[in-house]
Amino acid sequence: MKKILLLSFVFITILLFGVMAQRTVSGRITDENGESLLGVNVVIKGTTTGVITDIDGNYRISVEEGATLVFSYIGFEGREEVVGSRTTIDVSLASEVSELEQVVVTGYGDISKRLYTGASQSLTAKEVDIEGIGDVSQMLQGKAAGVNVQSVSGTFGAGPRITIRGSSSIQGDGRPLWVIDGVVQEDLINLDFDDLVSGNINTLIGSAVAGLNPNDIESLEILRDASATAIYGSRSLNGVIVITTKQGKRNQPLQVNYSGEFTIRDTPTYAEADILNSKENMSILKELERKGRLDYTTVSQNRYSGVYGILSNALKNYNPSTGRYEVDNTPQSRDNFLQTYERANTDWFDELFKQRSLIQNHTISLSGGGGDNLFYGSVGLYRDAGWAISDDVDRLTVNLRNTLFVKEKASLTLSLLGSYRRQLAPGSFNRQDDTVFGTVSRDFDINPYSYALNTSRTLRPRDDNGDLEYYTYNYAPMNILNESENNFVNLKVQDIKFQTDFSIPLFDDKLKYAFTGAIRYANSVSEHNITDNSNVAAAYRSAETTVIRDNNPYLFDDPENPTRPPKVVLPEGGIFIQSTNFLRNFYLRNTLNFSNTFNTRHELDVFLGQEMRYVDRDETTFTGYGLLYQGGLVPRIDSDIIAKSVNEGSDYYGLEFTRERTVSYFSRVTYGFDGKYFISFTGNLNASNRQGLKDGKVRWTPTYTFSGKWNAKEETFLRNVKPITTMALRASYGLTANTGPATNTLPVFDFYITDRLLANDRETAIRIDDLQNDDLTWEKQYETNLGLDLGLFQNSINITVDAYRRDGFDLFDFVQQSGVGGELSKLINNADMVTKGLEVQIRTNMYKGDFRWTTTLNGSIFDQEITKIEALPNVLNATDDTGASFIGFPRNSLFSLQFTGLDSRGLPTYDLPEENKTFDVNFQDTGVEIEPSEDGPGGLLSYLKYEGPTDPNKTLGLQNSFSYKNWSLNIFITASGGNKIRLPAVFQNGASFDDLQVYSRDFVNRWVLPGDEEITNFPVIPDSRLLEDVPESEINRAYNAYNFSTERVADGTFVRVRTISLSYNVPKDLLSRIGMRSATVTGLVQNPLLLYSDDKLNGVDPEFYNSGGVAQPITRQYTFTLNIGI
Repeated sequence: MKKILLLSFVFITILLFGVMAQRTVSGRITDENGESLLGVNVVIKGTTTGVITDIDGNYRISVEEGATLVFSYIGFEGREEVVGSRTTIDVSLASEVSELEQVVVTGYGDISKRLYTGASQSLTAKEVDIEGIGDVSQMLQGKAAGVNVQSVSGTFGAGPRITIRGSSSIQGDGRPLWVIDGVVQEDLINLDFDDLVSGNINTLIGSAVAGLNPNDIESLEILRDASATAIYGSRSLNGVIVITTKQGKRNQPLQVNYSGEFTIRDTPTYAEADILNSKENMSILKELERKGRLDYTTVSQNRYSGVYGILSNALKNYNPSTGRYEVDNTPQSRDNFLQTYERANTDWFDELFKQRSLIQNHTISLSGGGGDNLFYGSVGLYRDAGWAISDDVDRLTVNLRNTLFVKEKASLTLSLLGSYRRQLAPGSFNRQDDTVFGTVSRDFDINPYSYALNTSRTLRPRDDNGDLEYYTYNYAPMNILNESENNFVNLKVQDIKFQTDFSIPLFDDKLKYAFTGAIRYANSVSEHNITDNSNVAAAYRSAETTVIRDNNPYLFDDPENPTRPPKVVLPEGGIFIQSTNFLRNFYLRNTLNFSNTFNTRHELDVFLGQEMRYVDRDETTFTGYGLLYQGGLVPRIDSDIIAKSVNEGSDYYGLEFTRERTVSYFSRVTYGFDGKYFISFTGNLNASNRQGLKDGKVRWTPTYTFSGKWNAKEETFLRNVKPITTMALRASYGLTANTGPATNTLPVFDFYITDRLLANDRETAIRIDDLQNDDLTWEKQYETNLGLDLGLFQNSINITVDAYRRDGFDLFDFVQQSGVGGELSKLINNADMVTKGLEVQIRTNMYKGDFRWTTTLNGSIFDQEITKIEALPNVLNATDDTGASFIGFPRNSLFSLQFTGLDSRGLPTYDLPEENKTFDVNFQDTGVEIEPSEDGPGGLLSYLKYEGPTDPNKTLGLQNSFSYKNWSLNIFITASGGNKIRLPAVFQNGASFDDLQVYSRDFVNRWVLPGDEEITNFPVIPDSRLLEDVPESEINRAYNAYNFSTERVADGTFVRVRTISLSYNVPKDLLSRIGMRSATVTGLVQNPLLLYSDDKLNGVDPEFYNSGGVAQPITRQYTFTLNIGI
């Protein structure tokens, strides 16, 4: 009993001491102005025990003696308090405002965000970065409201299509202006939208920022409205994207950072393609044979032949040792031979794409600073081993930046930004449009992705012995594996920029003078190597039979000797095609910035500046014939190949150059009163040698903006409304301008050799390429913007809404002329266009203990209408994948031929203007734009049906970020819509079918018997008798027209999960033991899910233009990233 009493006494004593050791601490948490803060986290340090403050900022928590309380709240600096013997602890938290939030970086200078009246959006590098992507332009999709990014090609260097608030130019490209560290990043070449989606070689240098390492970026600023962009004057019509690169920090010890990204990609599969397998494809070929369209006895002389061509050769291949032919010419033997190919079902994706090829991106940087200097330096290596067998990329980037301070006031920054890229791509010729028959084609296209989707799966890369198996392409033997090794492009791009920035404060720091000067040299060299063993070279030598000689377009018909048969003019060697682009850019800017506060209530900021731009672009092209790649690179030239080139109007060498000189004077004056009311004026006076010479009004143009902001939260009636933390209303109205696609004011003359039959009759001549245009001036637009900035619950919810209207006028337009003055079409300032839109940004923060959830939503919608234009696109332009521009519709609108069903013979018919003409389409028809309707452009083209714009006018980006202790999970979703897509062509060469091409699954539902026109809309495979009844040219146009009809349109709306990433930050106490400052590992999946797209796309990427050449889609990829700081 005594023991029990003793134990009970000890237990009660311990319990009482425990209770006495704990105490309740309470208090109130406020901001710097004494306002209560709701939802502040109050946590006992080293534990997960905590509470949050109520609506009055009060909290109550039980703690042990000696404990430390940690107070944290989004948007405020954290604070720790040792409890000691206190029972009441009141805390005031200071606002946590980063440099990015304090100022808006306009590129020409920074301005306080409180004084800023424009519409812009600030993004940190962390918010934009997507590991595994080497080009920042590919990262912006869904990241900012009003910014539309279409990833039209995933090939490195091929820039996406980027527009801000819809394009403001009809004939121009509509791309925004890129600014890096205050200097405009000039494009190496100028590409419009048609060029960007063409897949041509020059698209590989279409991205202005492909040479910038994303790991060197500190922040981005998207300038959208006239108030934000007007200071850029004549180049601001389409918006501005300002990039600020990293630099060191004062009094910071040396920091070394390493970033390594390791990425692998999925290989494309036929599950994503809507095409027939080899068995189904063979059934089509046998039907062609039954209908007299495919004859194995003559197919070997066709321009294109596949399995039946191989059969034809096997029937002729006699083996003297066995005394037999490779295949006996009996129905059974032929059928057995074809069955081998029927079962082949070749996976061309597996043959042409590398399995799990690796992309590596390594960056090492050093940064720091002392009391009188800052420094930053980085070296980056991007290495892509290639997705397909015929491509790879190496890029080296260097960024050096050093800032010196003189007497802690004046600063001098010297920087160097350089890059070198070497890239391998499949050999490619430019895409061609045939407006007579309505086809878009590319000679000798060996793009691996396009090849896999357009080549019959009955064909095999190797025969039964493992040797390469060849078929016929352009009358010559072809094997894609061999061609990839003998027809390729080597691209080299070098880019270096030296920049100097100097600034000095004057008059007690109220006035600051700044100077920026930059010199940039960039050049690209594209070397297209077509070796002796390529299909291209073989096509120039194919003349085995009279039929081939008479039809092979790569042979030479000598006009001086018409009785001589076509001649081979490339008897040996290959072809070397070189294209060089060179950019020289000088830039100078001087600015003065006066900023002061008077009597504590009046704020004045005056910014004045002057700049000069000097841009030279040179392009040279050269085609060398007869280069012996297998014979020491010695040229063997037949002079007739030069004659062939001259006769066909093809220049085997050429030189083009442009010279651009601009000067501008700009100013911005901002006045603020009492922290509530702000007004601003921005003006810019520009002149360019690209505009007319008539008078000063043509060459010089003023741009301006008036804007204002009301900080409503500072009003007494809102000051005590606790849920509202910030509230500001903005308004702006201004005039912006753009040089547009103008390239000359003086006349441009073209020297050429006359095309006459006999060489002695030919002479050098001059023709006028462009007349002098004294009146050509700037493209302009008036823009009105209304905006609301709202912060709720201590800025845990931030909302920004902008509504705008753009009235473009004096836009460039091609106007038909009488021809009396020497031109049938002239580029003048004639077109008008109106764009209206709405943008919304919402950001929310939830914070509880160690858990944080941040959501960012960006959405935009706009409507566009051309109100004046005289350019006359033809039917092919209006119906192809990029669309055309007509009055009453958005720019780049897609139209279709109205399909009216199949006739009793299974032929497609259309609603055409002429009586009894239901399928002979005139693709060259331009019509007259008079009285457009809601469905069509009006006039003679009223028979076309309006489908919608090809540019999306609705975009959405949704980012959800979750973090708990050292773990972070990010899910990023993008959506786009409002546009229409032209589906891939199902008829490659009209009604001409061959055994080389693959057929889409639509052929399963083709017309076969009379009456099928009631149950299907897919045309018949014409037999030889039908081709006798209908002229071949008409029936070919009818089938090509089907590709551009209402049957071949899909909705472009899509929703996709763009990225999912998971990161882990290694604990600092663990890192400190091994001498490291930070370490983070991240796993990321890009494009894991396509949540929605039109069923008619059948797996086709809604963003990708499968144009062949060098274009490739963006695929799913997996990235592991390691970031280390020492």
